[in-house]
Amino acid sequence: MKILLIGKGGREHALAYKISKSNLLESLYIWPGNPAMKACGKILDLPPSANFQQLGEYIKQLGIDGVISGPETPLAEGLADFLLTIHIPTFGPVQAGAKLESSKKFAKEVMAAAGVPTAGFEIATQETDCREIAFRKLAENSGVVLKASGLAGGKGVFVCSSKEEIENGLHHLFHSSMNKAAQTVVVEDLLVGRECSYFTFIGQGQATGLGFAVDFKRLNEGDKGPNTGGMGCYAPVPWLPENAGQVVESTIVSPVIKELKSRGIDYCGCLYVGLMWNGAAFSVVEFNVRLGDPEAQVLAYYDNRDWLALMANAMGLPVASEALAAAKTPVNSKDKAVVVTVASKGYPYGGEDSAPVELDAELFSCQNPQAFAASVIDKEGKIITGSGRVLSVLGSGASFEAARLQAYGTIEGISKKWIGCQWRKDIAKRVSEENQ
Repeated sequence: MKILLIGKGGREHALAYKISKSNLLESLYIWPGNPAMKACGKILDLPPSANFQQLGEYIKQLGIDGVISGPETPLAEGLADFLLTIHIPTFGPVQAGAKLESSKKFAKEVMAAAGVPTAGFEIATQETDCREIAFRKLAENSGVVLKASGLAGGKGVFVCSSKEEIENGLHHLFHSSMNKAAQTVVVEDLLVGRECSYFTFIGQGQATGLGFAVDFKRLNEGDKGPNTGGMGCYAPVPWLPENAGQVVESTIVSPVIKELKSRGIDYCGCLYVGLMWNGAAFSVVEFNVRLGDPEAQVLAYYDNRDWLALMANAMGLPVASEALAAAKTPVNSKDKAVVVTVASKGYPYGGEDSAPVELDAELFSCQNPQAFAASVIDKEGKIITGSGRVLSVLGSGASFEAARLQAYGTIEGISKKWIGCQWRKDIAKRVSEENQ
């Protein structure tokens, strides 16, 4: 089948890698893509600024069978709705379903109606109200969480344990480029426990779980510093009970699908369930309507199933029963996988940045990748580092420590050339020590 993948970041590079490995694939097209992704598919000759109508014309010309959306923004803007009007199946929810991510307020309302466990919350639309609620919750508990209700690129969440941290969060929410996403703010009680994420592919009224991963959202070691889009990740998650996936599917995913259906929303796509595990039960931290970043990277590396078979089936495209049965069989690997994000010097708030350098194209081999690229540019046929979260460096092995050593060994080589880049040194360190 002919597939178009939408997106250009590390998550989409991981998806391109997985899709390219499927026996179901005839041709993979990518838009807008990045130069490192050329190893896995063909980048469309279409400007990144093109609108849905222009994209639709290309889709018809190429005879695309299905579209897979990596990022959330096109879905929130109605990509799947548009493609439905030209009869193109899409792996990614329609705009109404995408509100699970584009409106944290809507997600909380859905959870409340579906009886899904989550943190207590209040809604604020003014900075003064937000401050009053946050100070009150801080006095009642050990902390409070401020969340921009709209899309904020993974940077709109502030976990606060002091009035000073609340004021810092309010500044970013109401007095920066984030203020549009923060027109409504969700002020939550602080959940206590260990955080992880669960991913499931949904379509045709059914769900197939990919499993759990743990990402590291803070910039610095020891979970210090500002929230980021994610500085690293590992899979699987050995500190959860064996039936954890079944619990999440039955108590969270199924009730949410049912509640959305009652609202006239047939969900198709990936559902990302951010979770807090307190040692006895789960509470939902957030929903996203796509794979995570860097969770997609670590799961793509760890999970040996045919993701295209699962996504095509969710879209209603024909998939042979044998291929589908094999793809639905849970991964049974003793290997562990670790991803470490390498970012430019100025990340996440800009400022002085590290000088760009050329990266070895062999890092991005689609047969045996050492890294997935998130922010790179093409300069005279060379792959050059960009800014922000630039690379997701991969490692795998029989133990978490072996996986860590492989990833950090690759980074050591990169950092000798790319002066000023930054990365966390403690990704998967705790789980490695717990499982020695």
